[in-house]
Amino acid sequence: MPNLNGLKNRISVVANTKKITNAMELVSASKLRVIKKEYDNIQNYKNSLENTFSDIIDHISKGELDTLFPVDKSNESELYIIITSDLGLCGSYNSNIINLARTRVKENDKLILIGNKGISQANKLIKNKENILKSFAEVGNKFSYELASLIASESFDLYKQSIISKINIIYTKFVNNVVQEAEIKTLFPLEIKTDHKSVHTEIEFEPSAEEVLKNAIPLYLSSLIYALGAASKLSEMASRRNAMENATDNAQEIEQTLILEYNSTRQGLITQEITEIVSGADAT
Repeated sequence: MPNLNGLKNRISVVANTKKITNAMELVSASKLRVIKKEYDNIQNYKNSLENTFSDIIDHISKGELDTLFPVDKSNESELYIIITSDLGLCGSYNSNIINLARTRVKENDKLILIGNKGISQANKLIKNKENILKSFAEVGNKFSYELASLIASESFDLYKQSIISKINIIYTKFVNNVVQEAEIKTLFPLEIKTDHKSVHTEIEFEPSAEEVLKNAIPLYLSSLIYALGAASKLSEMASRRNAMENATDNAQEIEQTLILEYNSTRQGLITQEITEIVSGADAT
């Protein structure tokens, strides 16, 4: 028969754990609401920017684009910007990113790592540590535009120097509060969809669409990295809230099971004592 004191201690431990996970769930939910408002604004800006760039690209042929930003086809090295969290307790958020990266990153690729969890898992992604160009830890709850600009500038410089042939980002797409998906997006070179047949108003560019695009690329990359970084941070907070909610529910279930076991054991001991008393009385 289980020991009552042992069951009491287990119930106390589970109850304390439930209080902690519940508190973390409430904190995450509060942060989630704040970050979600900022994320919505950033997404509106990102969508407007992408529409603007789409209009510019509509006025440039693929040949002109290749001339502006020539691709070294002999260079197979790509850059991957990988966004993970600084802290744990966020479910499969980080493992999904790492697992996706492992399917894509090749040994001669370059990495820029954001977040402690990605930095600590770097050995699973690439053997040559010299290919880890930058690491950014302790980013915090918000992905800053300053960080995005720095990463965009260094990434584009690598491309212009033909050190890499492509700029990719591995981040977590926010679908809703329950669903978040690890995703890879190519940031550069820009792609022209050959089947794109949008009807657009004729726009006059000064000095030319090519020059406007060339000068605006740093802004475009910075803004895109900023928006995807914000999506990752929002996804992280949603994943943490969900993980803590599940942990609280599990703790509640375990606590109820232990309480039932405690009561059943206690009732059994009381019944046993009564039986012994009655048996002793009958014997006399």
